[in-house]
Amino acid sequence: MARADLVAHVYRRLSMGPQPDLVASTRTPADAIARALDLSAPAATPAAFMPPTDFDAARDFTQILPVLAWWIGRMQDSPRLIEERLTWFWHDHFATGLQKVRVPYLMWQQHLTIRRNATGNFATLLREISRDPAMLVYLDGTTNSAQSRNENFGREVMELFTLGRGPYTEQDVVEVARASTGWVNHIPGRPGARGLDNPPWTSTFVPARFDSGPKTILGRTGNFDLDGALGVLLDHDATAEHVAGKLYRAIVGRRPSAATVRRLGARFRDSGYEILPLVEAIVDLPDFLAGASVGVKPRSPVEKLVGLVQAVPPPTGGLGAVGSGGRPSGVTGALRVLGYVPFAPPNVAGFPEGDALIGPHQLVHTMDLLSVYPRRPPVPPALDDLLARFALIDVSDRTRRVLSREPDPARRLALVLASPEYAVV
Repeated sequence: MARADLVAHVYRRLSMGPQPDLVASTRTPADAIARALDLSAPAATPAAFMPPTDFDAARDFTQILPVLAWWIGRMQDSPRLIEERLTWFWHDHFATGLQKVRVPYLMWQQHLTIRRNATGNFATLLREISRDPAMLVYLDGTTNSAQSRNENFGREVMELFTLGRGPYTEQDVVEVARASTGWVNHIPGRPGARGLDNPPWTSTFVPARFDSGPKTILGRTGNFDLDGALGVLLDHDATAEHVAGKLYRAIVGRRPSAATVRRLGARFRDSGYEILPLVEAIVDLPDFLAGASVGVKPRSPVEKLVGLVQAVPPPTGGLGAVGSGGRPSGVTGALRVLGYVPFAPPNVAGFPEGDALIGPHQLVHTMDLLSVYPRRPPVPPALDDLLARFALIDVSDRTRRVLSREPDPARRLALVLASPEYAVV
């Protein structure tokens, strides 16, 4: 396989877009890996988002639009490539939806928690997310008390966030739910805020709501609280293997063998759940640059959007994220039709992937992403120049013929966006 193909493959998998300028300037796949994993550039300054004054003011959904545009912008041009890839990965792994949380500010605070820990330590991220106010709302943690147990978080933290399906029983769900009792949010203007001394829009532990009896989780007995229960889950081999295997699939694009999962899981757990060394271990495997891993993973709508704006940056004024009167349009409208709006996953299992991203609906509505441009963008007139902007190194003769027959640059841009080669990473 040609060097340029493998360089483009590295950037597609270790960042959120094709990175055409980097593909053009990078000599080898090894150089591309080193560049993609480089975190020496300063971290981003987060978008400004003042805390709402009360619950009514907090429920204005349009408040999420400017920070969504900021996030897409970071995916587009951040020099910290792997940070953006992992921020999206953990956002999907710990899926939390604005549809239920209903407070954009809480979703933004969760995003900052994920971004801060994206390349750091999974155990730290897990503990912070488990008491995160948005997650407490989404998985009913604020209604989980010794007097009225809610098992939603207890189930999902094992099935989705740590162990994966299989190595636990229904009674383990009950016991983790009991250990997770006692956490509430301080929401200004709500009756439950009375008597709480933590800052507004943060969570706190209320001992009177905690089930202080002994619990038995995965065969271990103790008076576990939330951190104690998470510690039991982190001590189980299945957690390291489940997370390592999921990250392998995201980066390599194929299912790992059982032996590979065991090796990566052991390394992940032995490192104390350090994330970046796990990424390095995955890209060091021959699997990562193998021909069978290139161009086999369907590209998500968010990746298509980021690639589009990297290829043909919007004119001055940025993305068309908000329409007149604050109504969603552009970025939000197109991604909504495709079922892929950041901060709004379809369910707790996260966003669709694999074959669910390929079909007539996805093909037709991928062209809706062009609504990101508030006016006609400057498209390279030469076909080879346009393909290079998408880092499409080797397109089929059939695709090239279709594109060559279209004289209008804007329509040709739409055809590239819908091409089979751009449908995969």
